[in-house]
Amino acid sequence: MTGTRAVERRGASRRGLAALLTARGTRILGLIVFLLATGTALLVWSPALEDKAPGPTHLPWWAMVLMFGVAEMVVLHIQIRREAQTVSLSEIPLVVGLFMAGPEGLLIGRVVGSLLIFVFHRRQAPIKVAFNTALVFASGALALTIWSLAFNGQEAGPEAWAAAFAALVAAGSFDATITTMAIACYEGRIKISRMAREVASAGTLAAAVGTVGLVAATAVTYDVRSAFLVEAAGALLLLGYRAYASLRERHESLEQLYHFSEVVSGAHDVDTVLRSVLAQARQLLRSDRAEFLSFDFPGGLAPARMSLLPDGVQRDGVAEVGLAAFDADPVVARVRRERRSVLLARTTKDAAEKEYLAEHGLREAIVVPLHMDGVIVGTLSVGNRLGEVRGFDAGDVRLLETVANHAGVALKSGSLIARLSHEAHHDTLTGLPNRHLLQQELDAAIAAVRLGTSVGCAVMISDLNGFKEVNDTLGHQHGDQLLRDVARQFVEVAGTRALVARLGGDEFAVLLTDVASPAEAASMAQAMVDSLAAPMRLDGVSVEVSASIGVAMAPLHGEDVSGLLKRADVAMYAAKANGGGVRFYDEGLQEAANPSRLALVGELRAAIKDGGIEAWVQPKASLVDGSIVGVEALARWRHPVDGIRGPAEFLPVAEANGMIGPLTEAMLDSSLSACSAWLRRGIEAGVAVNVSPRSLRDTSFAETVSSVLARHDVPAHLLTLEITETSLMADSPQAIDVLVRLNALGVRLSIDDFGTGYSSLAYLRRLPVNEIKIDREFTSRIESDPRVLTIVRSVADLARNIGMQTVAEGVEDSDVFARLQELGVGQAQGYHISRPMPAAEFPAWLDRYNEDLNGPRPLLPGGRRPRSHAAA
Repeated sequence: MTGTRAVERRGASRRGLAALLTARGTRILGLIVFLLATGTALLVWSPALEDKAPGPTHLPWWAMVLMFGVAEMVVLHIQIRREAQTVSLSEIPLVVGLFMAGPEGLLIGRVVGSLLIFVFHRRQAPIKVAFNTALVFASGALALTIWSLAFNGQEAGPEAWAAAFAALVAAGSFDATITTMAIACYEGRIKISRMAREVASAGTLAAAVGTVGLVAATAVTYDVRSAFLVEAAGALLLLGYRAYASLRERHESLEQLYHFSEVVSGAHDVDTVLRSVLAQARQLLRSDRAEFLSFDFPGGLAPARMSLLPDGVQRDGVAEVGLAAFDADPVVARVRRERRSVLLARTTKDAAEKEYLAEHGLREAIVVPLHMDGVIVGTLSVGNRLGEVRGFDAGDVRLLETVANHAGVALKSGSLIARLSHEAHHDTLTGLPNRHLLQQELDAAIAAVRLGTSVGCAVMISDLNGFKEVNDTLGHQHGDQLLRDVARQFVEVAGTRALVARLGGDEFAVLLTDVASPAEAASMAQAMVDSLAAPMRLDGVSVEVSASIGVAMAPLHGEDVSGLLKRADVAMYAAKANGGGVRFYDEGLQEAANPSRLALVGELRAAIKDGGIEAWVQPKASLVDGSIVGVEALARWRHPVDGIRGPAEFLPVAEANGMIGPLTEAMLDSSLSACSAWLRRGIEAGVAVNVSPRSLRDTSFAETVSSVLARHDVPAHLLTLEITETSLMADSPQAIDVLVRLNALGVRLSIDDFGTGYSSLAYLRRLPVNEIKIDREFTSRIESDPRVLTIVRSVADLARNIGMQTVAEGVEDSDVFARLQELGVGQAQGYHISRPMPAAEFPAWLDRYNEDLNGPRPLLPGGRRPRSHAAA
């Protein structure tokens, strides 16, 4: 009988009688009943109990008990890869019994001898004892049946040999079939291919082992005295095989250790080293599982627990395991305390060891300490040696200790490499990723955009306003602490959505992936600005810093790493020059950053100071009657050499160099000066002036406006301040306060380029805003895109319902003018009415316009001839 009849319970956490209560135990009980019934039926309804032994002597039943007991004790172990094949020699006494014992004595000896070994030597669980004993009984009855049917009971010649071989092969194949079915009871399914392999292997082994018994029985049949020679030869063969097997196992272990050293030496990170260690330990010790537990591991680079189970690797962190669980484990605590390995044998009597095995679902285990630089940093353990007969021994403990020693060296090297790699990619002060790692991640994000697996990404660069003053006043130690606090704030805002990096000094960067909407990037950037709004405490000193953040997006602003970082940097400096906050990159900023433009800075500053900035105006007409209701002031620079320059040529320079505030004040002065001159001529035309986001953060801006109005003696209601939608929303807490104060002066407020940002009418309703200007992006497509037509109609209706005026920008022809009238928009501005002109030319133009408006060719459909509100 081969060792395949020993059933392994893979992964079971309960043994013994408790298994009877499970569904699998119930299936095993069914098999036991089947075996007993089969054996009994064969004995009753076949000539199995007929005595046909041809030998010269009949051995008593107790002699057969001894022979079967010795055969079950003396087993051969054959290791084929990770499959442990245990071959017993019970086929030898089976053949001898067929030739020289009666069927009753043979069957009693086989059952009783095997039962004694199962219970007292192998110490198997009760259900396994019952199963294996029933299998021994049934296969013995089958062998007797085949023998009795195939042999005529006369001469012990070739006919008897053939009958014996048939009985052996039948019994061995039956053993393999039933054993495979028992394993299927635990695994839940029968693998036909596996059963076929087991049956073929078992029949072959049974015939091979039985040959030795057949030789012995034949020799004794001819001369009883040859029994002593047969026994001596068998003993020598067995000892020789044992020596060979031991030598081969040692040789294989040395080869595997050498391979193990090569594998772990090639691993360069802690996780890879641990996976290699567990795999090699499991293979070397021929175990069912291997596990690593970590405590006091340098740098916390290792997981709290990593287990290699039959179904794969399980990795747990400290949060999942809890360090207290290690301290509560008596075996692990013993290894740490005594600094030596522990062998938990199958036959252990120690209560703590038995509890450990039961808790982990193990039959046996070895736990060894893992050292690094003389310090125990964890434990390495293996459990459940494959095969039922031989368990772990002292030699296996020494082998696992050797593995642990190699693992300690490899882990030290891996942790050093991991630490160096971490330091190479992270900032030492804040622990954040550094510029190198940011560039790698940005490169991967851009690659994903190119491949179409990501809709886009945004990179933000932030510079701290006020950091230099803190550093210079309180010292570098406090400056470093401030940088760590800012880093913590940014990481908290970013969460798992974005990567925060420190570029150096007081510059940080944020990478936001899988984002296509500028509004989403603006929201996160603004949240980072807001996170620094509250003062910070440094050793009892309250300090205030703010952030200037520039944003560039892929693919909107480029698809290369250096280009995006440069554009985000340019946008950041524009935001910093504007007093902080968030700024998106645009082409005008790049132009301002061009070295060839730097010469304009001094000239522009002089022009602002000396009155070189003047207001040109573009009229706005009522869509009700065509009358001129006011103008928008547009900045022009009268350059002494180049002549008139448009805002695209100098506004980016002003923004990048902190001149946008003085430029806004210069435009207010020029516009209200022109308005005052018109009033003296009897023309009451309101003027709209664009206001920069920086002005909304200037707490004295309302006083500045009031002063300019008073200086030119212009009523406040004739001044409209236009604020872009995005800048208003980005700075809402400070902007609202400024807007309320301007509204209190009587100044009208307008939201410029409405629809290009991310505000809503519900939000604008809470602001002191009088007017919204529909962006030319919508106006230009009103005739070609039905969806745009619907949007403009909805905006006009909603604005009218909440008491706001609407102005459509970019009106280029009469068709668009007429369509806007139908949609209920209030006013229009664009080339269809007039191109921008110097403020001094506006009165003459207005006279001509009114004449045309009231002439024979009316401007409005239907022949109406309205009067202008802006009349002389």
